Amino acid sequence: MIHPSKTIIGEKSKRLVGKKVILGITSSAAIYRSIDLARELMRHGAEVYVVMTNEAVKLISPEMFKWATGNLVLVDLTGDIEHISYTYDDQKNTIMVIAPATANTMTKLSLGITDNALLTTALSAMGNEIPLIVVPAMHLSMWNSPQIKKTISKLKEMGVEIVEPYVIGDKAKYPPNAEIVEYIFRAFTPKNLSEKKVVVSAGATRIYIDDIRFISNPSSGKMGIAMALEAWLRGAEVTLILSKSASSVVVPRDINIVSFETYEEAKEALLKYTESCDVFIHAAAISDFKPVRKSEGKIKSEKSLELILEPTEKILELVAKKQKAMYVIAFKAEWRKTDDELAESAKEYIESGEANAVVANDVSRHIFGSDETDVILVYKDRDITKIRLTGLKREVAGRILDLLFR
Repeated sequence: MIHPSKTIIGEKSKRLVGKKVILGITSSAAIYRSIDLARELMRHGAEVYVVMTNEAVKLISPEMFKWATGNLVLVDLTGDIEHISYTYDDQKNTIMVIAPATANTMTKLSLGITDNALLTTALSAMGNEIPLIVVPAMHLSMWNSPQIKKTISKLKEMGVEIVEPYVIGDKAKYPPNAEIVEYIFRAFTPKNLSEKKVVVSAGATRIYIDDIRFISNPSSGKMGIAMALEAWLRGAEVTLILSKSASSVVVPRDINIVSFETYEEAKEALLKYTESCDVFIHAAAISDFKPVRKSEGKIKSEKSLELILEPTEKILELVAKKQKAMYVIAFKAEWRKTDDELAESAKEYIESGEANAVVANDVSRHIFGSDETDVILVYKDRDITKIRLTGLKREVAGRILDLLFR
């Protein structure tokens, strides 16, 4: 009989289906956060096996992690040599994460000291070239100590991924679980964009008609954010040009975020950051019109108002003319179009030389703000190729990058 807690496996996505996560737990006060981390990894499809130090057991019972994962929790090694069995089978589909990690555990790990089940398992994982991610959490004075700085440097030299804490006040705090999950995703993702500089635009611009009123659109920025995350997973150095009005999403700190509000701010940022990029993914919903004249202050509301609008400059055209060597993926929104009509509209972008690939969608299908999408991808391979992609925006974003950068 399956453990009842395992019914959540794969609820959010199938990205970690077939993957094993060995979750190491130490005695940091942030230990309670790791229960949620285990459950979140399961929701993405992973099987999670917990290894705890004896000191950690004093803070939370192993029974809590057994409940959370549906698997037995390892505290002390036995004649079953668990540290070998955990790290021996299917190494390519296994990862170890120590979250939270104390200063004591990190220092011992860097020196090869194995005086508990967690450290012994970690050493065996590293010896089998299983990726190891360490998430430190401690007081700031300890995080800033020369010993820990040296320890972190040594672990990085050994290939250990460090998800650094958030420094708030006098604490080096455990980061959001959503960020840790992204690092785990990245460990299992092929690096088909390795060493590429990628710029992604996302979200809606605002065009002010007076000092407090503006014209905009319902874009949440979710698709652009998804493209940025998926490019980062694939090894790219990513800059995300993101609207201040975009949906709030945890983005790994390795991704450089540049905020904009207005059309002019978006234009300035995109012209600047695309100067030296390899790939430009233009998913932002840029304003197509602006008032001929912007009013100062607040327009009085007692009378009717007539607005005269004129077209804005097409940022994609400006960027494409300035930086001709980069690969451009453009997004094109249409209204009540068939798939064939979407494909033809996208094809025009490619034939004009403005884009190498176009993602076209019909926004009348309630795509704005949704976690799901329905798009037609058109790109030039040997011939013009068109593919319909539907599903979660994260999944579609990943599929787009895998098709274009094999």
